Amino acid sequence: MLTDLHGEIIVKEAIDQSRTSFDYDPQDYAYQEVQRLLDSAIVLLKRTDGAVDPTYLGAGDKIYNGDRTKWLKLAAGMLALNLNHYSNKTAYDPARVIRLVDSSFAGNADDALLLYPCTSTDFADCNFWGRTRNNITLYRQTQFVVNLMNGSQFGGTVDPRMSRMLAVDSAGTTYRGVDINAVGFGALTVAQRPLNFFGYPSSGGLGLPSRYIFADRSKIPVLTYAELQFIKAEAALRMGNQATALTAYTNGIRSHFQFVNDRGTEAGNPASITTATRDSFLASPNVVPGTLTLSHIMSQKYIALWGWGHNELWMDMRRYHYTDADAVSGTQVFRGFTPPNALFGDNAGKVVQRIRPRFNSEYVWNRDALNAIGGLASDYHTKELWITQP
Repeated sequence: MLTDLHGEIIVKEAIDQSRTSFDYDPQDYAYQEVQRLLDSAIVLLKRTDGAVDPTYLGAGDKIYNGDRTKWLKLAAGMLALNLNHYSNKTAYDPARVIRLVDSSFAGNADDALLLYPCTSTDFADCNFWGRTRNNITLYRQTQFVVNLMNGSQFGGTVDPRMSRMLAVDSAGTTYRGVDINAVGFGALTVAQRPLNFFGYPSSGGLGLPSRYIFADRSKIPVLTYAELQFIKAEAALRMGNQATALTAYTNGIRSHFQFVNDRGTEAGNPASITTATRDSFLASPNVVPGTLTLSHIMSQKYIALWGWGHNELWMDMRRYHYTDADAVSGTQVFRGFTPPNALFGDNAGKVVQRIRPRFNSEYVWNRDALNAIGGLASDYHTKELWITQP
């Protein structure tokens, strides 16, 4: 995640306590190090000689309670995710990505979920997105994600998950999102403004039932079965295997419906989407077509990761250069996405590709190392990552 956010990062010298400045390593080295660590983890987690002690591991394991087999699946899934990022490289091996996904999660029960008991008096163990932590109370959904779910981008087929994931407007009549090119709520009247993520106007919702992943005790994923199925679908489609891609794509949507229901129950809003409603949605050729395209897969993956899988979603958008068109249908891969009209002056008209290093730790204390990688350039944050280049 660190290298996906910043590109070049410090790896080799990161914990060398004899140094006061640190050289950056190229992104391809960081990716190879991730693969080395995961390959090693997979070898060790396959041991059945008792060396992986579930009691010892479980003492500090808040995800799988010391279950070695589930950690093994997670390692395979994380490696699949890593290798799928190579999609613009000649070294991309979609068949290996698929094999790793097949060795990973078998269903939602395997999802790697972070638990938030929210019992501490300082609220440190509450969900970061929850109303008590107050980190996103002033934020609102954008029109882009609303249009992915309200039928605008899928032939008029409304997504049943929208009412569980997104917030209705303050009048309680329809779903709207803010305009990324407008300040605040822009032209939206008070009645048209979307409720907050917890389902209340203004800053309401403290101590009240919430929604989806935005409750104080909502579980937040590290990796899900749905995400891996969309990764498999993309890899299969790139191999030209429509049947495998379509099955994985459908599995991804179906399992995310269950994910939405489970998170809604945790948030105190247990009105689950029925199986019949889910199946009716999947029966629509606008959603599950005869010929699957990347614009179907990546847009539905965006919905499934919305609200929590920010890093993977941003990597996906950069891999497809934000507005690439699907080679088969001509439809934009991320349906309906438009970059902001007004960009920061230092962007020089280019969209962002990376986050600049932290100012008072790098630009003050590690300036020579930044200069060596071009990090002092005013438009450094628009420099394309190695992993997204051919």
